[in-house]
Amino acid sequence: MLSAWQHLSRIARASRSIPTTDLYFANACRDWLKPAVRSGAGELRRHREPLIRRIGANSFLAGDQAVVCRRDASGVVDAILSDPALQLTYVIDDDLDAAHDDESLPADYRSRLARLREGQYRALVERAQTIVVPTDHLAAKFAATHDVRQLGPVWAGPLADDSHFDRLARGKAFQIAYLGSVTHGADRAFVIKVLEAVLAARPDAAVTMIARGKLGCSLDGHPRLRLRRPLPWALHRARHARLRFHLALYPMLDTPFNRGRSINKVIEHAVLGAVGLYSADWVFADRIRDGETGFLAPNEESAWVAAILSAMDDPAGLRAMQAKARAAAQVLNDPTPQRLFWGERLGLEGWRRFEA
Repeated sequence: MLSAWQHLSRIARASRSIPTTDLYFANACRDWLKPAVRSGAGELRRHREPLIRRIGANSFLAGDQAVVCRRDASGVVDAILSDPALQLTYVIDDDLDAAHDDESLPADYRSRLARLREGQYRALVERAQTIVVPTDHLAAKFAATHDVRQLGPVWAGPLADDSHFDRLARGKAFQIAYLGSVTHGADRAFVIKVLEAVLAARPDAAVTMIARGKLGCSLDGHPRLRLRRPLPWALHRARHARLRFHLALYPMLDTPFNRGRSINKVIEHAVLGAVGLYSADWVFADRIRDGETGFLAPNEESAWVAAILSAMDDPAGLRAMQAKARAAAQVLNDPTPQRLFWGERLGLEGWRRFEA
């Protein structure tokens, strides 16, 4: 007869993970989730159980240590919460409380976040011994009540090279991306105005955005605008492996919810081969060397339009920047800090020392 945890593990194999899970746990620890261990002689041998057992789409067990990333199926979370022997580490990458006060977020998204906040989130925060977050803002939120650890995101797979810049020399369109979803309400409204001006000024510019349908603005039906539908995370990752852009935009207006957002987009832009343009007052702006590893601009439409047009006028310079941006993003994308933390937290120190 299957144990309760084995039953949950079988369900997990058919479940969908979310970005939080991959970016802050699974990408860095992928080999520990596979049924293999190393022998003392250094040879790899098969084993029936992985070092870390996946018991839900976003939940894991290693001995008496449990990890939950943001949310999971109610049965999985309830089983963890009801087991007093487990030590719980909870990973949360958004300020769910701030969403209540942020009217720039779509109403349905605020409702979903409210349900999570009043349900699993509150229960998991109350039960957790340790909380993992990606930002200073979120760390300060929990510092008085929990052991808080701050980790940056880790993407799987290689960062893109600069070969897609060859297309510009052949007269192909300059590809601009804005990949913020409708959950970036204020940022999205700002960037639409910017892109309207850029497309009007430059017939060689093409834009890609994420949207389920029409944008509800003058860009709808524009021949050089491509809308890509939101996809489940696994398909989104796979699509990213195929897409390439020259410039990617990430305005971060000062809204309550934005204050908790991570540095994730800097790495995502490198996955797509793009140089990023960011808000000069963004909390992570100090990680960008303006004019070297990316561009910074004040949150004024004219400044963003000018920055984009300037980048388009110097494709060779932008290509050189792309190499520096990729190198900087590779440093951010180092899985070592996550592996050190999770190896210690989950009792895998011996494995980590052997690995080193």
